Amino acid sequence: MTQPVPYYPEQGVLVREDALPGLLPAGLRPEDARLLFVHAHPDDESIATGATMGRYARLGAQVVLLTMTRGERGEVIPEPLRGLEVGRPGCTDDGTALGRYRVGELDDAAAALGVADRYFAGEPPALDPAVGFAGGTGHYHDSGMSWGPDGRAAPAGDSSPHSLTAASPEEAAAHVAAAVRAVRPHVLVTYDDDGGYGHPDHVRTAAVAVRGAELAARPGTDAAGGAAEPWRTPLVWAVEGEARADDPRPQAAVHGSAERKRAAMAAHATQLVLAEDGSRFALSNGVWQPFSALETFRLLAGDPDAAVGETRADAAPASLPTTLVTSVAAGLAGASVATVLHGAIWYSPAGWWIPWGLLFAAALLLSVSLWVGTATRRVWAAAVPGLIGYLVSWFFAYGGDGSVIVVTDPSTVVGVLGLAWFVVVFAVTIASVLVTGRWVRARRRAAHPA
Repeated sequence: MTQPVPYYPEQGVLVREDALPGLLPAGLRPEDARLLFVHAHPDDESIATGATMGRYARLGAQVVLLTMTRGERGEVIPEPLRGLEVGRPGCTDDGTALGRYRVGELDDAAAALGVADRYFAGEPPALDPAVGFAGGTGHYHDSGMSWGPDGRAAPAGDSSPHSLTAASPEEAAAHVAAAVRAVRPHVLVTYDDDGGYGHPDHVRTAAVAVRGAELAARPGTDAAGGAAEPWRTPLVWAVEGEARADDPRPQAAVHGSAERKRAAMAAHATQLVLAEDGSRFALSNGVWQPFSALETFRLLAGDPDAAVGETRADAAPASLPTTLVTSVAAGLAGASVATVLHGAIWYSPAGWWIPWGLLFAAALLLSVSLWVGTATRRVWAAAVPGLIGYLVSWFFAYGGDGSVIVVTDPSTVVGVLGLAWFVVVFAVTIASVLVTGRWVRARRRAAHPA
């Protein structure tokens, strides 16, 4: 029987017009973000999400990697190291030696990606001591795989009783939940429910990662045995496996760091080979796959447009009644004080003078106007203090018999300042509207950072 060509999903082949440019919740800056990537084996993080991890790490986000196994059942490419592969002549253990070697490769890959925080399931903080490990090993082994008749991965015939797929899903999910409570990620990334191409560990990792995110929303136990506060992860994304145009779930398309992804993949020398030009790579079966720095994801849980605490950049504007009360109250206070002070003058013994009142009044009115506009997130509100200032000034200058507060006689210094005050009020109003409008637009553009 002829072995079918293995199926591997190709990254970036389908990008919807409405695909989001990034994985973060609305308004969350990359430098304030925490992302937790949950993968099955060393090398998966680099192949499936390396460009995305590298990009967010470069942007200053806290990128954390949780790997469920050490890849003990992986096939080994370099001839000098093939004695580490389970079933090969010279391999005398269950893959533990290969697992240790691949830990070193993972360290190098994480460094290439810029990822400082990485853990295996069973290592703090990815450990719930109240649950423990039924197998008694303190960690999960690679389950291995075989190729099915359809070219997709299928379970191996000789999986270890300590393997990830042999463990209770709730047990494994509890350890993921412990990591989630400790990291408190804004974004969790794992596989889709088919694991991308059917590998049993990928399928199980997808299930326990999603379940772990659910469990983490409840109080739990931390790695030291103490109480851990719950954490509800705002967004859970799946690496897009087989792209389907009819998939209704929101999509994110991340143009990531090709340089970091290639360097990270090259670190996994036991598992893959990169072409010299970096355009493709092959695993131990020799099937070449195209390299892509464009990685797509599908949303599993959460709302990308929902606010995250106080980080929402495009939070909804204040209600109309609130805006009116705020702008009128602030306008009356600020404009009245500014109008009363605008004519104050400091006279020098040498005969020259400084209109400090006019300068102070202009700064005060501008500050109040900008505060009103940004606090309410309504551009028109920024004009209200200026309009009130104009009305107050007109009342003092021309209401009744006039007032010494606003003098408009151009034959006196105070009168010149009074006329100048009307010009200043107009200029401040226009400036505050323009500045507030630009601020609001900038915040809206930042609502969906890449």
